[in-house]
Amino acid sequence: MIIGVFATPEDRAYMPRLQPMLGVNAVKVGMTPIEYLNTLKLKVQGAKLDAIICTCPVTLVTLLNTQADFRHPLDKRGNKKKLSLNDYAGSFFHIPKDKLGTDNDIPVLILNPLQHLISVPSGAFVFKRFISKLLTPNAWFPQTAFTWEIWKPANSAALLAKLQGARLLSVDIETYRGDADRRIHCVGYCALFHDGSTHSVVVPFKDMLAHSFVRQVNACMVPKLFQGGMYDNAYLARWNVPCENWLHDTLHAFHGWYAELPKRLDFITAFCVREIRYWKDDSAGGEWELFEYNARDCWATLMTYCAMMVEAPDWARTNYVIEFPYVFPCLHIELDGLRINKEKFARNKTLAEQRLEAQAAPIRAWLGDNFNPASPLQVVNLLKVLGIRDPEGSGEDVLIAAASAHPLNERILSAILAYRKQAKLLSTYFKEDKFWNDRLYYRTDPAGTESGRFASSESSFWCGLQIQNIPRGNAIKDWIECDEGWDGFGEGDYAQSEAYCVGYLSGCPALIELLESEWDYHKWNASAFFGVAYELIDKPLRNLAKRVNHGANYNMGARVLLATMGPKAVAEARTMLKLPGSWELTKVCQYLLDTYAKTYPEVKKDWYDDIKRTIKLTKKLVSALGWTRYFFGDPMTNKQALNAAVAHGPQNLSVSVINPTFYRIWRDSVYGDLRDRVRLKAQIHDSIFYEYKGAEVPAIVKERMNNPIPVTDVHGTVRTMTIPVDMSIGDGAAKFWSDIK
Repeated sequence: MIIGVFATPEDRAYMPRLQPMLGVNAVKVGMTPIEYLNTLKLKVQGAKLDAIICTCPVTLVTLLNTQADFRHPLDKRGNKKKLSLNDYAGSFFHIPKDKLGTDNDIPVLILNPLQHLISVPSGAFVFKRFISKLLTPNAWFPQTAFTWEIWKPANSAALLAKLQGARLLSVDIETYRGDADRRIHCVGYCALFHDGSTHSVVVPFKDMLAHSFVRQVNACMVPKLFQGGMYDNAYLARWNVPCENWLHDTLHAFHGWYAELPKRLDFITAFCVREIRYWKDDSAGGEWELFEYNARDCWATLMTYCAMMVEAPDWARTNYVIEFPYVFPCLHIELDGLRINKEKFARNKTLAEQRLEAQAAPIRAWLGDNFNPASPLQVVNLLKVLGIRDPEGSGEDVLIAAASAHPLNERILSAILAYRKQAKLLSTYFKEDKFWNDRLYYRTDPAGTESGRFASSESSFWCGLQIQNIPRGNAIKDWIECDEGWDGFGEGDYAQSEAYCVGYLSGCPALIELLESEWDYHKWNASAFFGVAYELIDKPLRNLAKRVNHGANYNMGARVLLATMGPKAVAEARTMLKLPGSWELTKVCQYLLDTYAKTYPEVKKDWYDDIKRTIKLTKKLVSALGWTRYFFGDPMTNKQALNAAVAHGPQNLSVSVINPTFYRIWRDSVYGDLRDRVRLKAQIHDSIFYEYKGAEVPAIVKERMNNPIPVTDVHGTVRTMTIPVDMSIGDGAAKFWSDIK
């Protein structure tokens, strides 16, 4: 096979990494963009090419224009959009032989820019996967042809019977983005029939007949498949057409297989399905184009899942079984939301605006009325005036580093950082469009992180915010109110969860002994590190030690620790430790990290080494409950890869404690003895946030959060780990989130 690689001049340096992936096949490389079909024709005929690989955006357009169904996407102004190689990467299609004057159709494979082979840890892995579409076509799952039709009242009964007789139904919806009524535009289905064939049906969701049809299909006993179905099911529930038997989800299945790779449907499909072209731009145009796009989404989801279930290893299937049930409590929470007290919201917004103005006053006094602390350009110019040579932008880390250069710098830049923080608070949390029907909605995602921790975002209804990022203090929590008829809020927190996990995974006896004693872990270390009596450790000093503890456990470097602690805190630590005043602040941070390593030597020595060996041999880490994560980076040579692996262990072990507990409490609150007594509101890092009825309920929740699990350390010793739970309900009933102390 003679393969033509149409690349860019920037790709030249990476060609030696690509060529071995192509095996013994002859490779002819062109670095000149091809803009016209005739030029492409001459290149293919002249070199007698059997296949094409494209990593050039200009050539990509020429190749796509050979496809009869390709419509160049347009931007909002009606101009042709610039196509992205990263979008189309993995696309595989054929150019008809009559277009090029060849004896056979020419297969085409699109790849990312070749720099991905170096810059992205999974780059080489993904490239090999895509290239196998060319070299080993028979290894790929045999896909069906894409066919579709639009539902009409006249064929409703026949289509209903057809879909109800399917083996599996893939479901997808299209919505009116930003619509005040949160309407559904259309509902698509792709049926997998018992003979192996497939067919898509799109239902315009416009009248009661369509509503009735969708309701009947969604209620049938056929198992349902979604791609990230929390979004779709939130809308289907809102419009009273809930989907029963949602058992399968491509997003969660792929997250359980390769957590580090993208979870977008287009990428997953390109990864699992051989002959597919990126289609996500095809929704542009009229209603018919949107319907076809919806139908293709359903078909792609179905093909992807079938291929995945054939190929995915047993450990990936186990991951899916562990993770997928969490979508149901998360969806329940998203549909419920939190009540907003509008009067308190308005009052706190006014206070926040006044505070912002007060913080701006000294900055204006120092730098003049025309200085804008929110302007990156003006802040960069200020840094130059303050003696910072060639500042790398105006981000928080740059300002923190610059603040340590001189006391004047610290005074001015600290004021700017405080102003920015307050401005972000206002712009993020004090906007009426964040709410809907006087409630705050948000999304909790079980597949949002690589470690298995839940992530949060705005809700599926185009409003809300990240509930896990609510800042400390009462500025926001003061206007989040308990629903009528409920006694108040409660929050159960797994105290020092990740420290426990580090101790038990590393088998460090000193750390385990401290955690299981009556002493406070962070206070004890503060006393040991800074030479201050335990009983004299105040909250700021404890927080200082807390940052050192977390940083040391997760292989944090001195510079990152400095940015985390802040120059002022590190300077104070230097004084307390009676270190030489000539020491740079990064040296002080390194001293603190080294002190922790000497105190708990097993953490960095035994545990880190075991992680390196395990990933080197297996490319995987396995949690206490059997969750397996695949790693692409090499922790032996790459610090970033090592840090990710180190962080994964305690975070995923913590997940093994809180996630099953979260699910059990939700199940009991919906079906069991806690029904109408507990309503889950969120999982926030290591805590479970809820509202309750009955003074006895918080104690019951605390008891159910008591979840001991066996943990095997790096030496093979098995210990039962029980992370203590701090239950907070405030003084009396916490009617507002801020009442919880």
